[in-house]
Amino acid sequence: MLFKFPVIIADESVDARIIAGLVQGGYSVISVAQEYPGISDIEVIALAVMQSGYIITEDKDFGDELVYRKVEQIGSMLLRITETPTAQKVRIVVQTIDAHGNELLGAFAVLSQKKLRIRQY
Repeated sequence: MLFKFPVIIADESVDARIIAGLVQGGYSVISVAQEYPGISDIEVIALAVMQSGYIITEDKDFGDELVYRKVEQIGSMLLRITETPTAQKVRIVVQTIDAHGNELLGAFAVLSQKKLRIRQY
């Protein structure tokens, strides 16, 4: 990690092993599933704004909500990594944030096995 990335707000849809990998990689993570189970997508966004955080989700519907609301104070990433072993998913996510952290802030990103798309708000 080359710079101080904001706290990551991991939506309930994010695999706990990805969260553990991020923590092990030196990132501060709030797990919605562990700390705020059952809150709505709007409440997750509000939490991220309050914490000046960065949202990660695996829920496509939530991704649509993030794009629609264009919450410019935060960034967000939709994980679309399918048919990939979990250990590899963890590596992909951590390495992507390590390598592209500055670009991810204030943007909506979609991460797949082979591609990272970043759309600035």
